[in-house]
Amino acid sequence: MLGPILRNEWRALAADRTLAAVTVLLAAVLLFGAYNGARWSALQAERQQELVAEELERIAATRAELLEIAAGGKPSSPFRDPRDPSRVGQSFGASYALLPPAPLAPLAVGQSDLLPAYYKVTLASREALFAGDELENPTNLLSGGFDVAFVIVFLYPLVILALSYNLLSGEKESGTLALTLAQPVSLGRLAAAKILARAGVVFGLTAAFTLAGALAAGVDLRAPGAATDLAAFFGVTAIYGLFWFALALLINSRGLASATNAMVLSGVWLTLTLVIPSGVGLLASTLHPVPSRVEMIQAVREATQETSSQGAQLLGAYFADHPEMAPEGEIDTADYASRRLMIDAEVERQVSPVTARFEERIAGQQAIVEKLKYLSPAVLVQEALNDLAGTSYARFADFQAQVEAFAVAWKAHFTPQILKKTVFTPDALDALPRFAYQPQPAPEVARRAGSGALAVLLAAAALLGWSFSALRRYRVAG
Repeated sequence: MLGPILRNEWRALAADRTLAAVTVLLAAVLLFGAYNGARWSALQAERQQELVAEELERIAATRAELLEIAAGGKPSSPFRDPRDPSRVGQSFGASYALLPPAPLAPLAVGQSDLLPAYYKVTLASREALFAGDELENPTNLLSGGFDVAFVIVFLYPLVILALSYNLLSGEKESGTLALTLAQPVSLGRLAAAKILARAGVVFGLTAAFTLAGALAAGVDLRAPGAATDLAAFFGVTAIYGLFWFALALLINSRGLASATNAMVLSGVWLTLTLVIPSGVGLLASTLHPVPSRVEMIQAVREATQETSSQGAQLLGAYFADHPEMAPEGEIDTADYASRRLMIDAEVERQVSPVTARFEERIAGQQAIVEKLKYLSPAVLVQEALNDLAGTSYARFADFQAQVEAFAVAWKAHFTPQILKKTVFTPDALDALPRFAYQPQPAPEVARRAGSGALAVLLAAAALLGWSFSALRRYRVAG
């Protein structure tokens, strides 16, 4: 009996002008969202290509000058001698650490408009390395640019509610519900058929326009993992849609008027997609306020002023503990590059409590968001889509951790050369450390995205169970 009901529902939907409006709306917003995401991804890719080209050009120029000096020439400036390893580590050979965009990045901007996808690694301190990386509230990921993920999280539910707010109440008010139920069909079976018909149409249109937008945005489905991630992207979208259909059915099962259903569902949408996420962000920032960055700057200045006059003592103490690092012959404690290393290390040590306090507050905010995100399916779905698109907070945090480890290795590579006053040669350029981002394991990404999707699916199942139970007491007339 379900088949004939479905066919009848599809005919009714096809004759309804609302479906035509929904089709045009979905096509417009999804394709425009894909365009916006593609434009942002293209700008990021272009910027990274410029950085790679600049680094290669700089390395080539340094190599040419080193070869010219080896042939008897002189440095272009006594203050910019490429044979000085401290100059190479700080400027001539400075390396860019890049976070490559994931295949589905055009579909979800996520954190990519808040957190940097590249860092210039030099001999500067950790604080200088991440100076441009503002410590942001992690709930900023809940509302990014207008992209496909934004459409799915915020506008997709409105489309579903527009087609289902009067799922049963419309027929009840027109008097056709009683006639329909006079046939050998239960109210629960009728409601299930109505949901299936609408879900098939809405999800089919959403998937088709998302795929068209992805292809138009240049998403390469042949890239490793791209097709799987896109299938998961569609799966999360379908689960999210099921939640809103289940919620609409639950409200319809109360026997209220269509206008009342529309008002209640609008209020629930507003609460779940806007009020709760904003409230979680406000609570996180209130309980764990991030200290002013002025405090960090002031701490660095004070530590620098305090240690600047102690460079010679710090250098002497270091050589006393590490005699193997001392240069041959007499030790020059007035050497600027060697003293700079010691001063930076001491400043970093003194500032570390302030840095730790920043990181502790950010971790506290993130912990609150992790606990309370289950109050809103919008938060869970946004995070899942960002994870699948490679623009999640977790991926950027992992990238920053890898950059920090690379910066430590970079300093470790140059420190012995600076202290021993090694003359830098053209061949040494080939031995410079190079950053290569190590992608997060696919099972880890799947676990994060899957946990949120599973929570939404369980909520949808609970709502459906509640709805079908309430339908047994539904008053068809009156």
